[in-house]
Amino acid sequence: MSVTSSLLRGEQKRHNPLRAKCTNLKYAIYISKSGEVIGPFTKKELREAIHCGNVSLDDWAWHKELSEWKSVHAVLPIIHVGRYGKEIGTFDNERDILSGLRDGSLLMDDHFWCEGMSEWKRLSTLEVSKSALATTAQKDALKAAGLPFDDLTTKAQVTALFSAGSDAPATAKQLALLSYLGKPVSENISKKEAADRIDAIIGDNEGADKFRDWNDDKLILFPDIYADEIATRKRECFTQYNAFRAGLGRSFPKLSLEDATRIFVYLDATRPGWLKPRTGMFLDHFLPCVKSKIHLSASQTAAHRRSPR
Repeated sequence: MSVTSSLLRGEQKRHNPLRAKCTNLKYAIYISKSGEVIGPFTKKELREAIHCGNVSLDDWAWHKELSEWKSVHAVLPIIHVGRYGKEIGTFDNERDILSGLRDGSLLMDDHFWCEGMSEWKRLSTLEVSKSALATTAQKDALKAAGLPFDDLTTKAQVTALFSAGSDAPATAKQLALLSYLGKPVSENISKKEAADRIDAIIGDNEGADKFRDWNDDKLILFPDIYADEIATRKRECFTQYNAFRAGLGRSFPKLSLEDATRIFVYLDATRPGWLKPRTGMFLDHFLPCVKSKIHLSASQTAAHRRSPR
């Protein structure tokens, strides 16, 4: 087009008055409309001009980062957002995406696309999306309440999780945690009230300090409530032994799950606190029991003692 050739060629390019005007503005955008160049605009001002109808998405735009004039919609791409293969909305900028993530109308697993992209990508890949993610304290509160979450859980989803069934009675895990934190409550307290109290306590420095030991202590103090987590830790301990034996501990015997279970039963009966700390379960407790042949049954132990050395 004529504007392009006059602005971006030879001596005229070096003495381009538009370049001189926008030296200190990274994205001072100029618009060519009906043969006239107008501007400069900031991105915000340009969007407002588009909304007012003073600028069209098909007009031509240029700023100093561009080597040539491009259509306005290429400079200010519209962000298309889809869910399950269906477009659910279009947005002018990433701040609108963040607002949607914060109010819960958009999800981290939703996908977005704009002109120039070769494929759709998840909203979670946008840098701005990180501001919508749940905080560590919120995730701790969810875990304490026995509610599901993952690395992409948003603050809006945390609110929704705690609001769902908020009138229902507090869970056994919530009551256990409140008791552990020194704030026991009656069993008729609601799930929402318990969650709010836990959130407030963990948010306090003193409560946060006490909460750090919770994940280990709860298995010892409330074994019935956290039986599933205890079973998981024991499986991890057995897996760690097998990995150790395959590496440095080749002289150690191969254990069956039944053998490992005998050791776990022994440790539960004789060392109630052996699950804490997690890092010491294998080296400080399980491995010494293997050396002492705790995994052998009574008949096996007797046979072992009778065998010639």
